[in-house]
Formats: sequence, C-alpha cells, structure tokens
Amino acid sequence: MDYLALPFVVRDGYLDRCSLQESITYSVGLLLSTRRGGMPFEPDFGCDIWEKEYSDLYAASKADIRASLRNAINKYEERLYNVSVSFVSVEDNAPHSLGLAVKVSGSYKEAGEEKNFEANYVLG
Repeated sequence: MDYLALPFVVRDGYLDRCSLQESITYSVGLLLSTRRGGMPFEPDFGCDIWEKEYSDLYAASKADIRASLRNAINKYEERLYNVSVSFVSVEDNAPHSLGLAVKVSGSYKEAGEEKNFEANYVLG
C-alpha cells in the first residue's frame, strides 16, 4: 500500500507517495514539531515540549519529557507500538535548534510481519 508523503508535493498531477515506514517517520516528525493546539481540527495534537521555556528544558526531568513525547506518539501514531524515546547527541548546529534530539524506536506491522522502526528527530 502506498501512503502520502509529507510535505505534500504534486508531481505530474499526483501527490508523492511513500512506504509505510516513511509515512510513520513523517507522521512522528510532524507530531514532534507541532505545538499542542496548533491544529484547529485536533486541538490536543502536538507535544508539550513547545510549552517549555528554553531554560526549562535543561531543568526539567528528562524522564518526564520522554514520557510526554512517548504518550503523544502512542496517542496519534497508532501504527507504531512498543514505543521508546531516548535522547541522542545533536549534530545540527542550526541557530534555531533547541539543542535536543530524540531517537524514537518501536515496532509496526506490514503485511502481517512485525518490523522495527527507528528514527532520529532534532527538535527546534
């Protein structure tokens, strides 16, 4: 099965398509980069990390941040299960970066077969 790729790009009159794994990667990335309340049709969509001040990110409990991100993924990306979130070193030196990167791991099923999922996301 083909899934719509993000961002939406029309080529030759059709929207780009992607694999299930790529679709999950895009979906989790959108979720992690969206402030809660940023989607009018789904006010709870997004993650809490955007409500924190920059200085609060380093004072906050890392376990609480990981749990918050994991809960958002569990709620809005139902194709992914056994989700774990961990912090990884940031390789992005962009001035807009929060200096946080997370690795999201889990499992998903495709054609009845369980597959592993893993992707890194720079927040900011």
